[in-house]
Amino acid sequence: MGIPTIGAHGGGVAAPAGTLVFVNMVGGLDGLSLVVPHEDPGYAVRRPNLGVASPGDRYGAIDMGRGLGLHPAFAPLHYGLGRTDSLALICGVGVPDGNDDNRNHVPSREFLHQGGRDESDGWAARLLRFEGMGEEAVWSFGPGPHAMFDGLATDARQPVVSGSRAAESAAHPLAPLGHDPVSDRPSAAVRWSDARWTSHADRLARNYPDGQLSCALAATADMIRTDAALRIVAIEHEGYDTHVDQGDGRSGALTHKLEELARALTAFWDDVVRSRRNDDDRHRGPVTVVVVSEFGRALDENSSGGTEHGRGGVAIVLGDQVVGGIHGDMPSLADQMDWPVTVDVRRVLADATASHGFRPWRGGIFPRLSLPNRSLGLLLSP
Repeated sequence: MGIPTIGAHGGGVAAPAGTLVFVNMVGGLDGLSLVVPHEDPGYAVRRPNLGVASPGDRYGAIDMGRGLGLHPAFAPLHYGLGRTDSLALICGVGVPDGNDDNRNHVPSREFLHQGGRDESDGWAARLLRFEGMGEEAVWSFGPGPHAMFDGLATDARQPVVSGSRAAESAAHPLAPLGHDPVSDRPSAAVRWSDARWTSHADRLARNYPDGQLSCALAATADMIRTDAALRIVAIEHEGYDTHVDQGDGRSGALTHKLEELARALTAFWDDVVRSRRNDDDRHRGPVTVVVVSEFGRALDENSSGGTEHGRGGVAIVLGDQVVGGIHGDMPSLADQMDWPVTVDVRRVLADATASHGFRPWRGGIFPRLSLPNRSLGLLLSP
């Protein structure tokens, strides 16, 4: 369901500022391994092999208070961001009941990307149209434009964007964002790239781990420095469908994914913060990273050393305006069949955009979602 374009901000309404980076954890993140209820006696019963050890034990969780811990793979991010000052973990996040078609990947992802059921375009496309903003405000990393931008025109793939500042030294230099790379005309389509590293030395110098996520985040940091118009970036991070060999706090598929995610986010944040030491970069506005998945996973481990599809899970938000710590509700492992969804994932998306001056509560951006004119208290307004 599209909405008409309206004029730019006026009448005392501030224009959106800064840059929002949305990372989709594709497959369904197991929130019960990321945020560990180590004092709940049901945890060891339901996770006899996959349970992360308690704080103080070898490969144990990082103590976050209130009987909760953080997966040890997140240590670089937790300590790198000043413990919990700029890092929030929101529990019970997911697609609300009746909208996930029995925990199926496809309809759950469509709900996440479209901001509702049976929509013909993406929620970010509707938001940009409402704000009177064009495709120059967005960038997408992956094999094509991200589905949350569906409804905006699709550009041919842009020149490869490396994780280095050396885009200008590539064979086909990257034009200023928001412009046609050939004619310097404003671009009329979503810009996207399947970026690859062009300099291994540059990656190491900036402390990024290897991998596509790091490359996309490094390129995003570069673009934040060079393009004041950039507002929304979308990145996919695959590999969270851990039916087999999920692992605990020591090893396993999920531990490796969380370590990759944490190290990449830490390097990105260090990169952005370092750039602000330059006076010319201080006016770029706030930066917020929102990391979400299409659903959580089952509370009980399965017989294959993994977990099945579940309901509620954990979203991750880091940034300048984040109220740090663990928010939301943990399930009682004694009497819950599933982790219930207590925070509609669209509330997290709406809060993040509102904190940057967007107006997600208006104009059918998130259809059939009752949104109060206040936030969840996770992010501060500019």
